[in-house]
Amino acid sequence: MSATMTTDDEYRDLVPLGDEAGSALAGVHAGSGQAWALKVLPGRLDRRTRTEVEGELRRLAGAAARAPIVVADRIVELDDGRRALRRELCAQSLPELIAGFGPLSVADTLALGAALAEALSAAHAAGVPHGGVTPGNVLFRASGEPVLTDFGPVLRRAFPTDPARELGFRAPETVRDGVLDERADLYGLGAVLYLALTGQPPFPARPGEPDGDRLLRVLTEPPPRPERDDLPPGLGELVTALLAKDPEQRPAEASAVAARLATPDAVEPAVAGPAGAPVLPAPVLAGRPILEFGPDRGGRRRPVLAGAAVVALVAVVAVLLFMSRPGDPEPPSAAPPVATASAAPGPSGPAVQLELAEPTDRGNVVDLSWSSSADLQFAVTVAPEGESSRTIIVQQATTYRVEVDPVRRYCFEIRGTNGQGLFISPPKAIRGATCAQ
Repeated sequence: MSATMTTDDEYRDLVPLGDEAGSALAGVHAGSGQAWALKVLPGRLDRRTRTEVEGELRRLAGAAARAPIVVADRIVELDDGRRALRRELCAQSLPELIAGFGPLSVADTLALGAALAEALSAAHAAGVPHGGVTPGNVLFRASGEPVLTDFGPVLRRAFPTDPARELGFRAPETVRDGVLDERADLYGLGAVLYLALTGQPPFPARPGEPDGDRLLRVLTEPPPRPERDDLPPGLGELVTALLAKDPEQRPAEASAVAARLATPDAVEPAVAGPAGAPVLPAPVLAGRPILEFGPDRGGRRRPVLAGAAVVALVAVVAVLLFMSRPGDPEPPSAAPPVATASAAPGPSGPAVQLELAEPTDRGNVVDLSWSSSADLQFAVTVAPEGESSRTIIVQQATTYRVEVDPVRRYCFEIRGTNGQGLFISPPKAIRGATCAQ
């Protein structure tokens, strides 16, 4: 890991990632052409904090060589003076996956949990707790492999956030006392598994509920058990144990949790906490075995979420194309030219026709529809005047309603992939926007 400072002119076409309101960007390094994610820090680093961060990153780099961890490889300086951690650009986050497909299957949840527990185990062995295991820190590579990122308590202590933020995923001792340790990480793992199984956090906000009331539930109510018809009893008990209010009642080590999740039919129970902590039965699965996860004979990890791999590929290709393509929709300046249908040939096989119909402007929303000559996974690109464009993954849908400013001008474009090639529709405009062809 290098902490060499760089300047923003080494990166081009910076665009926001996800819903992090500018705190995460994607950009292409001008020299190498490689795309990176940049996690923007909310303030400047003093010398001591910077040294501590660099130490964490060095220890994590070793852990990442043997576990599914994405770690920053350097600190960069943006042209506005802000610092950012540069890391691998992944395709998709767990919240995005669940938003598109709903809760995961039991098999995929087990594989996901084993990967995350393995990542925590390696980081803990390197002396670095995560400090904030939340769904947004669970990412997927284009292959579908899940990874855990955003490790380290140093920056979390340097830049504390509102305790009400991501309340359902923070351990009670973290909310109450600011504890950022290994047992708090296990609580976060349990909360992520709960979300994967149910589609919601362990203590979801209730309509009209004040933040203080929800906080009280997190601190005092017994941990919930995930409910679904196909849930193996042992898995439900493990998730509940990870969510125990008392840290001493949670499983003792992430490595034991990883072993439980990776071998659900094992007879050996997880390593429990100190005296008095429960010893839980191993999960018992019915039906087909879980998807394989872990190093194969060639030493490469296998993807654990087949659905994630397809959508992740769409996401990462769309992001990379958006950043590197010089002819993206431009700010409006004159009447739009008439767009004609075009064919974009893939690397092999016939060209694919992808056509966006004329958008229907309804004031504060715009209805889009499109057609394709092949079965593709689609993304919608929205380019408003004076703002960064954004790309929305819509899977196999061929219609989408976009919320817009009723007085702004926009260009729209559809992008699709079949896993082998990327296909782009001619852009369409509303309200007199000019779109690059």
